[in-house]
Amino acid sequence: MAASFLSGPIFNSTITNLLREGTRTAAYDDIAVLALLALGGASYLTRGSLWDKPDPYHYKWFERPQESALNGRHIKRETRNIAQKLEEAQRDLVIFWGSQSGTAEGFANSLARDCHRRFRLEALVADLSDYDPETLALVPESKFAIFIVSTYGEGDPSDNSADFCAWLRDASGTTLKQLRYMAFGLGNSNYKYYNKVVDDVVTALNSFGASLMLPVGKADDANGATEEDFFAWKENVFSLFRTSFGIVERNPEYEPCIRVIEDESMTAIDLHLSEPVQKRNAKKTAATSSPIGALPIKETRELFMKPSASRSGVHMELDLSQTPQIKYKTGDHLAVWPINPSEEVARLLRVLNLEAKKDTPITILSLDQANTKVKVPTPTNTLALLQHYLEICAPVSRETVSSLAQFAPNDEVRSTLLNLGQNKEAYSTYLLSNHVTLGRLLESTNVSWSSLPLSFIIESLPPMTPRYYSISSSSIVSPRSVSLTAVVSSTPLPANPTQFIPGLATSYLSALTPSSISNSGQTYPFLASGTKLHAHIRKSTFKLPASAATPIVMVAAGTGLAPFRGFLQERARLRSMGREVGPMLLFFGCRDPEEDFLYRPEIEDFQSGVLKDRLSVVTAFSRVPGQPKTYVQDRVEEYASRVCDLVLEDSAIFYICGSANMARDVTKRLGECIKSRNGWTDEQLKSWSERQKKTHQWQEDVWG
Repeated sequence: MAASFLSGPIFNSTITNLLREGTRTAAYDDIAVLALLALGGASYLTRGSLWDKPDPYHYKWFERPQESALNGRHIKRETRNIAQKLEEAQRDLVIFWGSQSGTAEGFANSLARDCHRRFRLEALVADLSDYDPETLALVPESKFAIFIVSTYGEGDPSDNSADFCAWLRDASGTTLKQLRYMAFGLGNSNYKYYNKVVDDVVTALNSFGASLMLPVGKADDANGATEEDFFAWKENVFSLFRTSFGIVERNPEYEPCIRVIEDESMTAIDLHLSEPVQKRNAKKTAATSSPIGALPIKETRELFMKPSASRSGVHMELDLSQTPQIKYKTGDHLAVWPINPSEEVARLLRVLNLEAKKDTPITILSLDQANTKVKVPTPTNTLALLQHYLEICAPVSRETVSSLAQFAPNDEVRSTLLNLGQNKEAYSTYLLSNHVTLGRLLESTNVSWSSLPLSFIIESLPPMTPRYYSISSSSIVSPRSVSLTAVVSSTPLPANPTQFIPGLATSYLSALTPSSISNSGQTYPFLASGTKLHAHIRKSTFKLPASAATPIVMVAAGTGLAPFRGFLQERARLRSMGREVGPMLLFFGCRDPEEDFLYRPEIEDFQSGVLKDRLSVVTAFSRVPGQPKTYVQDRVEEYASRVCDLVLEDSAIFYICGSANMARDVTKRLGECIKSRNGWTDEQLKSWSERQKKTHQWQEDVWG
């Protein structure tokens, strides 16, 4: 029975069904496993995008609590409606600033403080890029606006005011009849388009129906009169408050806008002790500048063939290999962050009686988060504050001298400071024979200033800013090494020629150059091998043409030769690779060929070597004994016919680099030749010049 059953049809059928069921079950299991694997893979691939997204504010859990308190960071988005902001903050007026170097911003904050202290008018200090320009139409007539804007380069607005200026040009049909305003511009009369930005702003606002309440104020930095010009204009503003507004002026006693707190619980790792901090509020600045890096110094050397104690040259090469985020292109600028010399720091610490507390950690807090931003890195200590973050070597303004009088330890010192601060002629005479920094001024009174608040010093002195140098290397030849060129010199005082005012950044660079014999009398806290220089790259439009075959004309005086060294390096490399290189004409001016002819051996090697028959050099020397003074603009005029051939017939790119005075004279003399050659009127020449600049056929990199 058993045997027959095992071999019978019923058994076979049962086995077949069991096998089929097992196969089906196994298939289901396989499908389930595959589904689970697919689901797991999808989950892994979509992590961070569809689920488990990173919290953008997660870092705040690990942020130093004092920094959060300091910066007053809020997740709440700030309004871009200036009328709404004025209402929310309960302010009487808004002071807009457009600043490239920070001067206009500093003036805006100073004016806001004075409006409060002297007239109890509450001002909102506003970055022009933080608000939508069209909301100016919503500002009620009971309030008013003040614009403080700078012009730099050839009539260019600052990065943070560029969008506002573009809106003014394009805003058709805009009505601002209820807007009352005042305006002050910062510029330099050495430039062709002196204070163009404030003129454009006023013209546009007036065309929209806005009411200008006071004649436009203009600062001229050509003679270092910017602060004095602003001080005079500000007094006109206050006179308007007294007369037209009928506001009673109060005694302007000092009221701090910031608070300095000592906190010995913090250690060095918590503090900013030397590294600069880049501003985070300017999107365009971030787009045109690299991060700041501590760059190792690869090489330094003396450039002058006959340097002296009062004048020498520095060539410095910086290593970029450790900072891949910092890149440059030929023609860009290197921004160097200098530090204050130890003597000036020690002097200020001593006269303020802060030597014993120089290393004590301090946190700097704004007492008005909506209107006053802390302008220096914090937390820090007093030594780092004076060494790295404040311009303690800058001349003290007459306004600051006047404000210091209220803290004077005795009546005699108070009277002296008031006389200097309130008497323009007396202060001008004093400056002619004295190197006036804050430390030197306080020291000259021969009394202790221990009662002077540190908050006053932080508010009164400008923050440290970088100094810009045209890069003198080629990014094709040395992509991970960048070089700068500087002349180190000291300015003698007009009424005391034995006393010199050294340059801040150039003295620092000279001190980092072992071979330099420049004797500025300045020392610094660290000058060991391996010293790093804090710097960053700023993009420039001063560029070689895309085609190496395009002819170029280069005009330079002194360190204006720097970018052209990079140009020549680049074209020499391209020609050595077999590329066609167009003709190059270089005009260079200096004092004496045996003293300060920068990079002379290199230029001569280019002429006799790889750039032979492509490079022509025309020189001008202004201090050769027994010979008449010849400047580079004289030589350009002498060779004007050849330059015109290159520019007009061969479409050569024309470059000028150097002082604004030189550039203006070159432009004028060459313009006369071009006008005469073509039989043009002044208007035709102007139209041609503007077209050349817009198409980058004519490029300038000049300074005041």
